[in-house]
Amino acid sequence: MMFWKSVTAILLCLCLSACGSTPAGEPTAPAGGGGTAEAPGPEEQATPPDPDGEATVITCRIVDGAEEGNLLLAELDGGPYQGKGVYRLGLEGLPVTLDGQAADASVLEDGMPVEISFNGNVLESFPAQFGQVYSLSAWSRGQGKNAMGTAYDLCGLYLQVLDDLWQKDPALNEDIAQAALDLSQAPGDLTEGEKAALVWRFGELHGVDAFAATFEELKEQGYIRSEPLGEGAPEGAAFLHWEDGCLFSIASSDKHEGEVYSLPVLFFNAEKWRSSLGAYFFYDCSAGWGQAGTWSGYQIGSEMIS
Repeated sequence: MMFWKSVTAILLCLCLSACGSTPAGEPTAPAGGGGTAEAPGPEEQATPPDPDGEATVITCRIVDGAEEGNLLLAELDGGPYQGKGVYRLGLEGLPVTLDGQAADASVLEDGMPVEISFNGNVLESFPAQFGQVYSLSAWSRGQGKNAMGTAYDLCGLYLQVLDDLWQKDPALNEDIAQAALDLSQAPGDLTEGEKAALVWRFGELHGVDAFAATFEELKEQGYIRSEPLGEGAPEGAAFLHWEDGCLFSIASSDKHEGEVYSLPVLFFNAEKWRSSLGAYFFYDCSAGWGQAGTWSGYQIGSEMIS
């Protein structure tokens, strides 16, 4: 059952729930339930705050959806989930400012940090939804909270890498019902909220139940099963497989450790794994970023299949 709570109440619930444990296979953002809910209408969103009260302001990054006007947001600071929250926000009828001036929603870009002014209520769903939203503030690249090139869309880059992996050797994932994403070693200092948003968006795009997990966690929880090999195999050798799922991972590559470049460069490996004999690798990938713009794609050093 979904219901409205004040930010104060949510913080109290988070403190109490910290005494328990969260299943390792669940998304990292503590937005409860995974249910759906109808977002507030444009008229309600545009209502100004009560003159006798104060609006709550939260800073988020646009992970995806700027072009469609339906934002997927990862909490950065000022929110009830301590930087782990994931939110959906429709832009229809919502006042938008850019550098303090009224603007059209078309100025927004994936990767931008934005401030959301709302009444402090959050609808418990996943992604979570704001109550009455009063306005959204953004900044041009190099301005305000978008200073020093922070508009780069690292989440968008990783979504592209993961989608490219999905398309390679499609037989590995064409019949899966679940997908695990391991971004724990992905370079670029993604926040927990950004990782959770990436996991959720990947599952939404490909119609699978997606959650965050490592290879070892999948083994411990029984997703990945082990079957001993036949006669003549080395002692202890086993065939590992995930019957109805696939693991996607992005991890830093240490091949270029110590190298120096004039602009930021990420080096990483990406992999999808279904079994001991079913995996696909992007090895020694690199992506460069010019500070005046976003990541301009990536290059794959080599591709491998097993």
